Amino acid sequence: MVIQPTAREVYERNFKKDDSLLLLWKNAFEISKKDILQITLPYSESGIFSEENFNVYSYNLQLKEGERLVVEVEKQPDSASVFIDLFQQKNDSLKTFQLIKSSEPEKSSLAFEIDKSEIYKIIIQPEMNRNLPFILKIYTEPMYFFPVSGGNNKSVQSFWADPRDAGSRSHEGVDIFAAKGTPVVAVSDGRISFTGERGLGGKQVWLMDGLFGKRVYYAHLDSIAVNTGKRVKTGDTLGFVGNTGNAKTTPPHLHFGIYRNRGAVNPYPFIKLTDIQQVKDTSKVVKGIISKNKTDLRKGPAAVFEELAKLKKNDTVLVLGKNQNWFHIQTRDSLKGFINQSFLKELSSN
Repeated sequence: MVIQPTAREVYERNFKKDDSLLLLWKNAFEISKKDILQITLPYSESGIFSEENFNVYSYNLQLKEGERLVVEVEKQPDSASVFIDLFQQKNDSLKTFQLIKSSEPEKSSLAFEIDKSEIYKIIIQPEMNRNLPFILKIYTEPMYFFPVSGGNNKSVQSFWADPRDAGSRSHEGVDIFAAKGTPVVAVSDGRISFTGERGLGGKQVWLMDGLFGKRVYYAHLDSIAVNTGKRVKTGDTLGFVGNTGNAKTTPPHLHFGIYRNRGAVNPYPFIKLTDIQQVKDTSKVVKGIISKNKTDLRKGPAAVFEELAKLKKNDTVLVLGKNQNWFHIQTRDSLKGFINQSFLKELSSN
């Protein structure tokens, strides 16, 4: 198998290995691997990639199996290069991160399907010697189509691991409530491996997912619309919402489950519909001065995140970008964090 070079590797080939600027640029990337900033999704940020500084943007975040991570960078000019790298935390004593995907040449986006719930790190670095206005968006998409026609997140009213039978067992799926007879649809292309009525699930359909190799379980159906062995496409009707099996005394709903070789997995991240955080006012601030003594520098863009340091009034800082009401900054001693916009005044970049 031929391994294609990453965008970063292609870019570095344009310089001599001992080029002083390249070495500084690469060192900034290595240092950013130790950054501890945290974000929750969806996340957006706008700002200026400044040619004065080797700005690198590094974020830790929790991702769940079944989500598809999307990182997008819009910049002007669009032809400018931005490099995106995704790391996964290893289960070693040092909690180190391992590179798992990098953006491709001439691409300013990255997408990755999460198969392990874990802490991940995203690092974004622009090319050298360019002033670039940018908008960054990081969000997740569900890997699967929503399984009940017309349903959404609010339709899910019973979740993974909820207690069942007085706590003797836990719920190995989610329950999606809808009117009796509402179509239940294929969440992906695949093959029907079983249809019938048996056990607690009543009338049920099993779909072998042709994309990810998982077994998808639809239970308590009022009626079934497919036969065993049939190949289906995403969105095809498999049956209709009901309350058969042990759901006879409950309102009509679909019990939806996903199984892989190790057993049942939480299906909600696979179908949870998500938003993209929009940027209303783009930030062009590149330098700032702290306007209040003992200003909190935090690990993430909200007051709930851990405090990293106290900044003094009249401290000057580099502004990397802005998320909602929080500036993403770097102090003179290279400490990165977030401060509320009310505690920073813009400085001229001259």
